[in-house]
Amino acid sequence: MFRFAVLICFLVGLFHTDLNAQMWFLGQKGKKKSPFPVFKKHTSISFGAGSSHYIGDLVPVAGLFTVGAQTTRWNVGVNFTRHLSSNFSANLGLNYIRIAGDDSYFSPVGDWDANFRRNLHFRNDIKEMSLVGMYEIGGNPENLKKRNVVSPYVYLGVSGFLHSPDARKQATANAAGNPVQGPWLSESNGSLLDYKNEGVDYSLMGVSIPFGVGFRYKINDALDFGFDFGYRVALTDYLDDVTDNRNTVLPVSVGGSMLYTDRSGEPYAANTLVNRIPVPASVSAPKISTGPDQYFTTQVRIIYHLRNKIDCPPLPIQ
Repeated sequence: MFRFAVLICFLVGLFHTDLNAQMWFLGQKGKKKSPFPVFKKHTSISFGAGSSHYIGDLVPVAGLFTVGAQTTRWNVGVNFTRHLSSNFSANLGLNYIRIAGDDSYFSPVGDWDANFRRNLHFRNDIKEMSLVGMYEIGGNPENLKKRNVVSPYVYLGVSGFLHSPDARKQATANAAGNPVQGPWLSESNGSLLDYKNEGVDYSLMGVSIPFGVGFRYKINDALDFGFDFGYRVALTDYLDDVTDNRNTVLPVSVGGSMLYTDRSGEPYAANTLVNRIPVPASVSAPKISTGPDQYFTTQVRIIYHLRNKIDCPPLPIQ
């Protein structure tokens, strides 16, 4: 009886070892163990919203600290990310970004008095599609569910966008003598481009170079919380309808063009209705930002990871 029990234990152990060996090599060509874990590619979708900030001729870098809060606007977007390996991903982003600037945000006295006197303003809704490559700094395991709790990343890419700078018509006074905002040009299907204030017929399509940093925080197997900071250098100087060499450019002869080229004589700021009476006297040239226009965004995201389909492993090759 004892010998029979020993024989049973031996056979069970042998069977168990053989079964483990088969499962270990199941699906491996030539029954050889892969020296590296195979990363399971997958896709994630994110929805986000946040703030947007403009840097250009109406808000130079130095002026950002003075009027940055007042020129802050918003953005919303959706991103499709294909996680290709533990360190690299490709991202397709669709974003709607509003940027704005206004000379009346500056003080009429002090370092920015010339900008206040200029009295220009704009807003621009940018419809952007970007394609960027992402590098996961800490890497991720080969299994989706085992991804890191915190995943920081950096990225660089290219984007194309549509835009149309907009401004308000001159403010008017009501019967009581109080200023009343004029409508946006876009409300009558117009655009600042129609007036050729810079003497050129610039394009309403553009290209920018996006780069930035961000991180994802794992909530559960399928959801992440994300934060992204993205900077764009636009390959155009006309997001704000103002160019660096404005003082040397004469506007094309278009009816009413001077109204949007030189607004220093208006008694009220068209967008904010700031009282400019008496109209400021002539001063030095306004401070501007040389080079192309730029903008950056912050975005809080909810990220959903799509599960891969379940693949049955092939039978081992004999």
